[in-house]
Amino acid sequence: MQVRRFAEQRDVSLSDFASTRLGPEHIEDADLVLTMERSHRSAVVQLAPAALRRTFTLREFARILPLVPPESRTQPAQRWHSLAALTQRYRRPAPDSQTADDVIDPYGRSDAVYTEMFDQMVPALDSLISWERRFSADAT
Repeated sequence: MQVRRFAEQRDVSLSDFASTRLGPEHIEDADLVLTMERSHRSAVVQLAPAALRRTFTLREFARILPLVPPESRTQPAQRWHSLAALTQRYRRPAPDSQTADDVIDPYGRSDAVYTEMFDQMVPALDSLISWERRFSADAT
């Protein structure tokens, strides 16, 4: 199954999305870099070693984020700009397994693996959205 078809079945549009090869220029200007697997995180850091402290897997970042208090009275852009540095202070290995912070790669695999990928990504993304909503209300 293709990711585009899988997303469309879940009412997620990827019509404006086009992949590009990741290069150092993408990483150097980013405040935060999120990857799907620890191996991807390592590849990012190999391309741009200075990105080590601001590169996380999506699930790792989502696991740590609830521990991070935001800077008080900041706008979303300011809050997320400093978030990687704040989150770095709370970084610890996943307690349950080495692969707990990875999102499974479904490429060339069964529909069940695509569903597993989705089931891993959605709670992580929901965690990021919930964190922002919680603190957006405090900033107003």
